[in-house]
Amino acid sequence: MTTGRGLHVVEPGLLTTVQDLGREGWASFGVPAAGALDEEALRLANRLVGNAEGSAALEITLIGPVVRAAGDLDLAIVGGSFGPAPGRVLRLEDGEVVSLAAAPGAARAIVAIGGGIDVALILGSRSTCLSGRFGGFEGRRLQAGDFLAVFPASASPLEEARVDLPQPGEGGVVLRAFAGPDEAEFDAGARAVFWGTTWKILPQSNRMGLRLGGPSLGHVETASRATEGTTRGTVQVTANGHPIVLLAERPVTGGYPKIAVVAAVDLGLLARTPPGLGVRFERISPTEARSLLAAREARLRALIGART
Repeated sequence: MTTGRGLHVVEPGLLTTVQDLGREGWASFGVPAAGALDEEALRLANRLVGNAEGSAALEITLIGPVVRAAGDLDLAIVGGSFGPAPGRVLRLEDGEVVSLAAAPGAARAIVAIGGGIDVALILGSRSTCLSGRFGGFEGRRLQAGDFLAVFPASASPLEEARVDLPQPGEGGVVLRAFAGPDEAEFDAGARAVFWGTTWKILPQSNRMGLRLGGPSLGHVETASRATEGTTRGTVQVTANGHPIVLLAERPVTGGYPKIAVVAAVDLGLLARTPPGLGVRFERISPTEARSLLAAREARLRALIGART
């Protein structure tokens, strides 16, 4: 029987994995960055329970897990509305069982545990890379019966704080984005369709990318294109003319044209948006995208302090 401080997984939920801020710097070796799809939620959840903002936590998707505490634990669920106390610190006593069930419309959230999840550090990260089957907890999604050890807590939780992040509306979300490096390869009609359409997030989406359903932007010739590096938030257009927003486990290279790039400040909101809802792109400049991100960072620091 496993002993020590940590979490027993009673029910794993649909897709529960261990994630941190990802393993940057290994793309030249073909290693995806992985990491939390909602980095803002990860950082805030960790701060609520007294962790360094990049500590390993759980990412839960659509159907949340049921867990049992081994030892007294502080949890914080940030992102979508899951569990009994979203956005606040939840104290679990030894042996206590809690269901992190999703409220209607909740897509994804981060569950941080005081001390951080204790799994192996691989290439500088504890994140699960599902496509590569390594990192996190045995390189896979959690299963019933798993036990996640946690490190000793290093600081007190922020018990009075509450975090409420923007959520998608019933009609979906508007994502601010700037022109991608290959936008000029699309004719005026295709560009107008891209920026003017409300796209639908398809259920075939995953941690590599969100597939968007809607009108085709036209056949794209890719055979003669050079393969290039990819970045998070890039909107590629596939050969059949449909967009994909690349996410944390995207392939490190790709040959599809890049029509746009979602502003980093809106990627967390995209991660909180479930399949079936609409996505519309609002055109901004790269300078505006940088300013929005700087303003978000200032709000984050003001909200719960500069603890690192």
